[in-house]
Amino acid sequence: MCVEFEPILLDRALTDSQLRTLIEEASEILKDRRRERIDPAAATEQTPLPGERGGFMYEVRTSYFPHIKGHAPVIYRLEPHDGEFVAVQLASRTCGSQRPTVMGRFPAKNGEVFKIVRENGEYSYQVPFNGTIHNLKRFADLSCIGIFGLEALRPFLECVEPEAFERITGDSNARLNHTRQWLDEYRDQVGRWRNHEFWANETPANKREYRQMLKEAEEQVERLPNRITEKEAFVEWLKGIDRSDPMLRSVPPPPAQQRKSGKR
Repeated sequence: MCVEFEPILLDRALTDSQLRTLIEEASEILKDRRRERIDPAAATEQTPLPGERGGFMYEVRTSYFPHIKGHAPVIYRLEPHDGEFVAVQLASRTCGSQRPTVMGRFPAKNGEVFKIVRENGEYSYQVPFNGTIHNLKRFADLSCIGIFGLEALRPFLECVEPEAFERITGDSNARLNHTRQWLDEYRDQVGRWRNHEFWANETPANKREYRQMLKEAEEQVERLPNRITEKEAFVEWLKGIDRSDPMLRSVPPPPAQQRKSGKR
């Protein structure tokens, strides 16, 4: 098991969409690693840097099925105005034919949010933060941002639709429970492997592989308690979000050019 991978406990209750997402994410990680092995400087070169105004450039993208009615997506930026969010439509381009991808590159600061809306009313959010974009449609994990950084997202989380907020809180609690389980499993592995006790599918081929297996498991035992603390703090922080007025809706907002100027 590679130390850079966070182990996944596959649940047979996962939907097809969720399973595809896990496969896509694993594929992207493997691609990044191949690039880094070929060019060790690749990771440094791709590290995002803030622009002149303190924001980052983000590539926002989403795919769709062109033969499904109402499936075409539009990208919006949610801009705060007078305690509300106004959805401003962004220019984007489309690539591909079988399952086209709608994409665009846009600057954004921490706390700003992109919303993807389909003609049939389905929607999702992409939350940019410090050069990384988080997709809140599937398994959103914002705990890695840190409590102080998350304060920039408080206005959005106070206004987001109930179903989206429930998905965020549900996924956060599930991730916390899974991380606790992984820590227990790694501790069990370290204890057994130090005594040279292995399950059938764990037996190392040689001493070198044994040392590497044990080292990686020990590193996980050392790292995961901090991850658990981060996730626990995030779950508690979510409990303090004021959800008395979730004003955002899943229907497409009017295009920016139709809004009356001068009235915010």
